[in-house]
Amino acid sequence: MSEKTLVIRAEEGKVMESKVVEGKVTDVVKDIAYKVLKEWNPETSDYVIIRDKYEVSLKLPLSKEDFERFSKYNIRRTPDGYAVFEVPVYVVSYENEWRGDDYIDKKVYVICTYVNDEVKKDIESWALESTKGRKSLEIELSEEELKELEELEE
Repeated sequence: MSEKTLVIRAEEGKVMESKVVEGKVTDVVKDIAYKVLKEWNPETSDYVIIRDKYEVSLKLPLSKEDFERFSKYNIRRTPDGYAVFEVPVYVVSYENEWRGDDYIDKKVYVICTYVNDEVKKDIESWALESTKGRKSLEIELSEEELKELEELEE
């Protein structure tokens, strides 16, 4: 049975591409890592690959095919009738920056085992959130306003 792998490309808060491909997750990660390495600018960004886990919960019963697909991920049964397991998720970040103490991913690929369309939507949402970046609130004060604030603090 061939494996299905989910590949999501997110840039600055948008999912630019989301597709399911045939192939082993680790092979797909290596292929994308190699491809993205060519796009990476070492003068402006870090190149990072992170492996994490995503917990999946599916209502029982599972089909025989699904059980076989997910049994390698330490599948277990919950008392309330769900199968729970963790699939590996890889994040390839190739355009990012530091803003103060915050590390902001601008462009990433998120790669994991394809489970179903519901999990796909969750991972897409996570990918776009992770590339949104945080907007910092900056306030410009005149010299007079700054003095008034300092006086108030004293």
